[in-house]
Amino acid sequence: MNYGVNDREDRLKKRITEFLYSRKKELTINISNLNFLEASRMALLNSTKCYVENPEKKLNWIVKDEGIKSLLIPFKLNNMEILTK
Repeated sequence: MNYGVNDREDRLKKRITEFLYSRKKELTINISNLNFLEASRMALLNSTKCYVENPEKKLNWIVKDEGIKSLLIPFKLNNMEILTK
């Protein structure tokens, strides 16, 4: 079992939960250290959760490069932006 991945996911979930209950309208999260599969799972699932709980809040995801960004664009939700490092 890879504890690094679970720990990273737990910290991200906590950060997003805090964001959802804050007055902030935007949160930027750097996931540039993740490969395409991990980055897409992290960004899409958490953006969906955020949209369901508060559709006016926006998540900005920083990914490694234009290649990953171009692969994620077709799945982009209204409450997320995909940026490159």
